[in-house]
Amino acid sequence: MSNSVGLGNVWRFPFLAAQNGGGAFLIPYFILYFLIGAPLYYLELSLGQFSSRGPAKAFILAKGWQGVGIAMIINSVFTMLYYNVVISWALFYFVLSFRKRLLWADCGYWWNTCACFVPGNTGRPQGCNEIDLAALSNVSNATALKRTPATDEFYNDGIENFGVPGRYYALVLFGAWIIVCLCIIRGVKSSGKVAYFTAIFPYIVLLILIIQSATLKGAVDGVKFYIIPKLKTIGEFKTWQAAAGQVFFSLGLSFGSLIAYSSSNKFNNNFFQQMCIVVLCDCFTGVFAGFAVFSTIGFLAKELNSTVESYAQASGPGLAFITYPEAITKMPASPFFAIIFFLMLLALGLGSQFALTDVPITSLCEFFPALSRKRPYVVIVTCIVSFLISLPFTCPGGYYWYELIQEYAAALSVLVVGFFEVVCISYIYGFNRYMNDVKMMLRKRAAEYYLFLTWRITAPLLLLSQTISYDTRNHLVPDQNYDEKPRYLEAFTRNNAPAHDWGPKKNANRIGNYAHLNKNLQPMKDYPTTPQKVFSDASLSLTLPPINGAVNQNYQDDNGSTHNE
Repeated sequence: MSNSVGLGNVWRFPFLAAQNGGGAFLIPYFILYFLIGAPLYYLELSLGQFSSRGPAKAFILAKGWQGVGIAMIINSVFTMLYYNVVISWALFYFVLSFRKRLLWADCGYWWNTCACFVPGNTGRPQGCNEIDLAALSNVSNATALKRTPATDEFYNDGIENFGVPGRYYALVLFGAWIIVCLCIIRGVKSSGKVAYFTAIFPYIVLLILIIQSATLKGAVDGVKFYIIPKLKTIGEFKTWQAAAGQVFFSLGLSFGSLIAYSSSNKFNNNFFQQMCIVVLCDCFTGVFAGFAVFSTIGFLAKELNSTVESYAQASGPGLAFITYPEAITKMPASPFFAIIFFLMLLALGLGSQFALTDVPITSLCEFFPALSRKRPYVVIVTCIVSFLISLPFTCPGGYYWYELIQEYAAALSVLVVGFFEVVCISYIYGFNRYMNDVKMMLRKRAAEYYLFLTWRITAPLLLLSQTISYDTRNHLVPDQNYDEKPRYLEAFTRNNAPAHDWGPKKNANRIGNYAHLNKNLQPMKDYPTTPQKVFSDASLSLTLPPINGAVNQNYQDDNGSTHNE
C-alpha cells in the first residue's frame, strides 16, 4: 500500500482529471485500471512471490528476456534520484512551516525582486520605485507591470542560471537520504514498520483538509470544476492516454519494487487478496485527493477574484509547492495546515522511495551473494552515492533538470518495460504454464479468464499504443511544412534513408541519380524544374520525377558529355 499510494495520487491525478473532462475522466480511468493496472499488479506480485527473487533474477524464466528485469532496475535508479529531491523539497517546506508567518507568504526576503507581490493585496510590488510621471504621457513603469507572486519567486527563473548547489537545499537533501537510509537499513523489517505510518497518515490529513476546505468560500466552485463531466472528452484519444499513464505510474509498475517486496512473502501467501485491496485503495485515493485539492483551489480563486481554470493548470511540483502553499497562506491557522500538508507529502514520498531504493540494493545482493551478509553497508554506500549524484538538483536551476530527467529518463521506459514484461509472461513463458505456478501458491488458478483476456490481449495492445503515441502528445517538432510531426517518425525516416554517400564506388559508374557523387563532374548553369527524360528511344521513354522534391541538374564532364541528376 505504501509503495503504490504516492505523490502522484495527490498532485497528478487531480490535474489530469481537470484537464481531461473532469468527472468524465473517471470513466477511462476506471476502465484502464481494470484492463492494465490490476493485471500487471497481479503479475509482478505473483512473479516475485513464486521465485523469491528480485527483478534481477526473476526473469530467468526466459533467459533471453532477463533484460526486462535489468531495465526495471535502471528505471528505479533514475526515479529514486529525482524522487528523493521532491521529498527534500517537502522536508524543506515542512521545516519552514514552523513559523507564525509562512516564509513564502511575503516579499521581504533576499531572494525577492522588485516585481514581487502578494496576490490579493492591492498596492505596489515589493521595492517598486514609482516616480512622479505626471509631466509625461504614454509611458508606464515596467517594474509595476511585471509582477511575480511571492510563491513563484521561491524558484529560479530559468535553466540557464544553473548555479551551484545551495547549502540549505543540499542539507535537506542529505537529511532526506539519511531518513531513507535509516528506514531501509534492515530491509523489510525496518521499512515495513515505517510503512504503517506512511500508508495511514496521508488519509487522515486528506480527510482534515477536505473538512477544512469545505468550510471555505469558493470550495463549491472548485469541486464543480473537478467533478462536472465534459462528456465530449471521452472520445478523445489524449484522455485515454492520460488515464493509462496515471494508472501505470500510480501503481508503481515496471520499477521492480513490487517484485522485490513480494519476494520476501511466504510461498503460500494470498497475494491475490492483497492485490485487490491495494488496487482498490490506490484507485480511489486519487479521486479522494481531488476533492481536497480542488476545494482549496476554488477557495484561492475566490480570494483572489480569479477563476478556478487559471489555477487548475498547475500540476506536480507546481501544484504542491506553489499553488497549494499559496492557498494555505490565505487560510486561518495557516502554519498548522502547512505542517500537516507537507508532512503528508513526506509520508507519501517516503513510502514509495523506500521501495525504489530497495530495488538496486536487492539486485546488488543477488548479483553478488557475498554482499547479502553486509547489507547495511550496501545500503549506506548506495545512499551516499545517490546523494552525490542528485546534488545538481539542489542548484538554483535544478528544478528544470528534475523536469528533464522525469520526462525523458523514466516516463517512456516504464511503458516499454511493461509491454515486454506482459509479453514475456503470457507468450514466451506461456500463460497456462504460469497459471499452474500460481496454482502451486494459491491452490487455484485465481482470476484465470480475466487474466487471459488482459495479459494476452488488452494490456499488450494498450501499452503498445501508449508507447507509440508517447512522442505524439509530448514531443512535437515542426517539419519543413511547419506541421507538427512526432520525433519518433522523424527518427524512423532518417534511420531508413540511405547514407549521403550511398551509390557506386567508382566515379565512372556515378551517373544519373548518383551524378552528384562524381567528383569529376562540374555542375552546369541551367537548372530545369521539369522532369527530364533519362532514357530516350522510339519504343521506350522513362521519366523519373525529382527525388525528395529537389530540382534536376545537368552536369558536363571534361569530355563534353552531358549527364542528368
